[in-house]
Amino acid sequence: MKHLLFVGLCILAAGCATTASQRDATEAFGLATERIGRLGEDEYAAVRSGIIRLNTYQAILDGSAKSGDLQYDGPATAEATAERISACKTLRMYGDLLMRLASDDRTQFVRRSAITFADSAGETMGMSLNPRQQAAIDEIIAGLSRIWTDKRKADSIREVVLAFEDVINALADRILADFVIDGRDASFLAAYDSEARQLQSMADSMLDTGRFADMGERRRIVLASYKARNIRVRVVEIGLRMQTAIETLKKANAEIVSGVRNNTCDAERINEYGRLIQQLGNLKQILPR
Repeated sequence: MKHLLFVGLCILAAGCATTASQRDATEAFGLATERIGRLGEDEYAAVRSGIIRLNTYQAILDGSAKSGDLQYDGPATAEATAERISACKTLRMYGDLLMRLASDDRTQFVRRSAITFADSAGETMGMSLNPRQQAAIDEIIAGLSRIWTDKRKADSIREVVLAFEDVINALADRILADFVIDGRDASFLAAYDSEARQLQSMADSMLDTGRFADMGERRRIVLASYKARNIRVRVVEIGLRMQTAIETLKKANAEIVSGVRNNTCDAERINEYGRLIQQLGNLKQILPR
């Protein structure tokens, strides 16, 4: 009898350890996803602002440009940028929700996080949540009115992760498409690079002539060339790292899904994902805009 009791306790302890390990991985994944969503929001806004500045420099240098020729935001219109920021915001809110579910948070912040994520996901995807997705959110909201046990928390994580697996992958693909520089018009980063190339070509050509009305004109040309070169450096560095980060996000998401389905999860892949996001955040702070 004592032997059976000991075995039972060992099995229970192993199950709890696995659950704790999965919860730690989920929390780490949530933190990294919240950060990449926030970084993406910031970068889309920076690209729009950068394109406006580039077009402004071009208008200053191009003496033949008329008011009707100028479209300062080019492809990065307010509406197009807002749609992309919405995708990043949904990722950020998903990460926040997973962090709260995986932690010991039992406050109303969990309810608010679930509601705001659900609203954002529906808006971004352009459709209502399907029954399984809505049920996963409803269970979190309803669960807070009952005892928030470890099992209830684990069940909530499982349902959210499985219900929104495809949504997270779809959002990742949307964002990834904007950070690939291969000549596609739909890529925001490619449009950013194109505008920078145009300005650099214009400014360098004017510099190479050596003819300036005064030093004030030369200063404007030099500043325009400098701005264009800096942006092209940023495009390459941010583009490569965002691509790697988003691709790793999809792999990490697959690990979290595997964890809740099969009770197995590669923690190292989750940790790699977190490290990449940390490096990306550090790089963004020092690269010129």
